[in-house]
Amino acid sequence: MKTAIVLSGGGAKGAYQIGVWYALKKMHVNYDIVTGTSVGALNGCFMVQKDFIKALYMWYNIDFNKIFDEEFEAQYNTSDGKKEIIKKFAKGMILDGGMNVSKLENIVDKYVNIRKFYKSRIDFGLVTVNLTNLKARSMTKKNIPQNKLKDYLLASATCFPAFKTKKIDDKTYIDGGYYDNLPINLAVEMGADNIIAVDLRSVGLKRRIKYKDIKLTVIVPRNDLGSFLVFNPDLARRAMKFGYNDTMKVYKKLDGNKFTFRRKTLDAIYNRYSTNISSSVNEIFNYKTQRKSILKKLVSLRKYNKLILNDNEKGVKKILLDNIEYIGKIFELDESRIYDLDKFNRIILSRLRRVEELNYSLIQEKIKAKKVRSLLNNKTIIKYIYEKIENCNDDSCKKELCIIAGLLPKEFLAALYLSVIS
Repeated sequence: MKTAIVLSGGGAKGAYQIGVWYALKKMHVNYDIVTGTSVGALNGCFMVQKDFIKALYMWYNIDFNKIFDEEFEAQYNTSDGKKEIIKKFAKGMILDGGMNVSKLENIVDKYVNIRKFYKSRIDFGLVTVNLTNLKARSMTKKNIPQNKLKDYLLASATCFPAFKTKKIDDKTYIDGGYYDNLPINLAVEMGADNIIAVDLRSVGLKRRIKYKDIKLTVIVPRNDLGSFLVFNPDLARRAMKFGYNDTMKVYKKLDGNKFTFRRKTLDAIYNRYSTNISSSVNEIFNYKTQRKSILKKLVSLRKYNKLILNDNEKGVKKILLDNIEYIGKIFELDESRIYDLDKFNRIILSRLRRVEELNYSLIQEKIKAKKVRSLLNNKTIIKYIYEKIENCNDDSCKKELCIIAGLLPKEFLAALYLSVIS
């Protein structure tokens, strides 16, 4: 089989593709063809040259001021910073016909090695759009003149109207995302029958795949990568980690969805905790005696019934994974890290202990009035339920927990997990 790596456009999100490449390298996945659009074409050029270290260095140190002539000093992740970026692009589009990317051209000049590119056994294709005649243009290594390679790479990445158009000879070009932001069809036409596509899910059109008899593996970001227009080293480094993690998860080398865990962590969670969680839910709900109650009927519509019965391993594993990822998000764990189960548990228990003391009487009043969320954030709700579970020893307490479980299922399951692991 001929394997192709297909890289979508996505501007600043392109750092993610370097993380994907690192994962593929680590798994010794070889490829014969690379096709790309926009930033995917630029990254694809690195992949043809096999210059991983150069690509890593470039993205690791990327910055707004290294791409555009405009200076940007504000913090990208603040409200003022976001407004400032929008203003700069709006000004560039209205007054100058797009931002000047001459610094990007300097980067391409520095990192693209024409001799290495054309000597490589790996074939290459890119997509751009000829604005002069309004026609898409798919180009491969054999029909891109050596002295025009850098021009066509920049043409493919000309995100008009945010960037200025690219002039080549007497024609004007813009971003290939206006025609096909994920050129799978081009890769197949170049001879590929095994496609690994990295879709950054950014703005741009995607063509319907014309070919059915291909093996297709699609890798997409599971976490927020930030704006495609915000070039920032912190965001880029984070995106590279996500690219690596997501690829390893697609290939079953790591576990998790938005969070990432060592391989077989999900099995460990199920084997260690599912029985105890099932027993705890059963005891709190008093499953046998409340089977016919209205509350039980309501609760049984939720995931609790699956946990109580514990007869569907796959279904229970999904509930447990969703639950611990919810806990990780609420307690603000770093989504880009790779966790083992014990470390993850230690961190969340440590953060649980640091949650402020609760005013129980006020909370109880709010629960009765069904106005909990107006008073508390999720951490304090979870801590309240956790402590209620830890100290529950009579039927009235169990009844209150049943009410909470019906009103706040996510928080209840989070607190139950914390109780079991502690």
